[in-house]
Amino acid sequence: MEFMEQYDVAVFGAGPAGLCAAIQAARGGARTLLVEKNGIPGGTMTCAGVSIPGLFDAYGKQVISGIGWELVGKSLDEAQIPRPDFSRKMTGPFWTYQVEVNPFLFAAVAEEEMTRAGVQILYHTMVGKASRSGEKWDVVLCGKDGLFEITAKILIDCTGDANLTKIAGYGVREPAICQPGTASILLDGVEMERTDRKELAEAFRTAVAEEKISSDDLGYCADPAREGKFLFLERHGCNANHICGILAADSVGKTRMELAGRRSILRAFRFLKGKKGLQNLMPRLIATECGVRESRTVIGEYTMTEDDYASGRIFEDALCWSFYPMDLHDAEKGVLLHKLPDKVIPRVPRSILIPKDSVDFLVAGRIVSSDRMANAGLRIQATCMATGQAAAANALCALDQKKSPAEVPPEDIRILLRKYGAIVP
Repeated sequence: MEFMEQYDVAVFGAGPAGLCAAIQAARGGARTLLVEKNGIPGGTMTCAGVSIPGLFDAYGKQVISGIGWELVGKSLDEAQIPRPDFSRKMTGPFWTYQVEVNPFLFAAVAEEEMTRAGVQILYHTMVGKASRSGEKWDVVLCGKDGLFEITAKILIDCTGDANLTKIAGYGVREPAICQPGTASILLDGVEMERTDRKELAEAFRTAVAEEKISSDDLGYCADPAREGKFLFLERHGCNANHICGILAADSVGKTRMELAGRRSILRAFRFLKGKKGLQNLMPRLIATECGVRESRTVIGEYTMTEDDYASGRIFEDALCWSFYPMDLHDAEKGVLLHKLPDKVIPRVPRSILIPKDSVDFLVAGRIVSSDRMANAGLRIQATCMATGQAAAANALCALDQKKSPAEVPPEDIRILLRKYGAIVP
């Protein structure tokens, strides 16, 4: 596809939110550009090795569908893995009901659907400047050969760190203490049945005291050896450690997190290698970057609160659902889990997708305007997919009606979302 310079919609970030936003915008007839800093789509699902999107269902029925579920479902079909039965009852831990997908197949299917829809994909590119000029946005991009410019009528920030929002001059929040990130690896040669958990726990505590390993390297709490449980081993290295104390919103912070993540895995490997049942231990790369749970969020027209999320508050401008406990990771206490009351399904309002005082600008994914506890539920991959599609549907309606995104009647957006298979409140 020949590269253009003028677009109706430009989406920044090709994670779960950005993919769905780009496909929705293009399927709706908008000239759409997708800008991504990596060379593969999927964000945390591919680059960070956490390819378990969820939750798409609640209380025996599907609540998130649309483009995100379409991509997940087609990935399962390609692998000849049965799709989950959403009439199921969730009797076990909530995270076991996420849907595991093959990250390569997911990325390839997503690219196939973007290409079919007519999305212009631009990898290995980041935004350098964004400014208003009349009724359009002038955006300076930085590619492998240097700087170049594009224009777009509407921008959608799906960067995960609100980079575009900050560059455009709109308000963002940076928490004083962020949730820890996670560096994932795949550990081959783990023979848990042959390990001596008590012996391993004693050796671990000694190694921590000697500062040869950090308590965060093998789990989610200050003492992962408690009761002989080591999450890092049990999950074979995937999504099972904490990289603490780093705001990874900009290049400096993200670099610090990447360096800290690989140091953590190296410490864990050096400690574990050669122990009983782990003589054949060997790490295999499955993630090219750390997974970031929390960095910046935008200051939106409205800020969704913990009480809004937990109560399932009814919003007149609700565009999609979310269903996940408020899953806040803490460096000292591990996982602070605030479960939803029975039968509550949180609604996501349009007002948290629009930065305050913005013009022709939307956001989606984990950066939506919310307090820390609400964000701990909204940040999950399936919800990011839903907000991405919702933001793009809002953009399409705004273009069609020649209105700003905030002026579009919410029911018009919901009608469009239903047309493209999304379940809406």
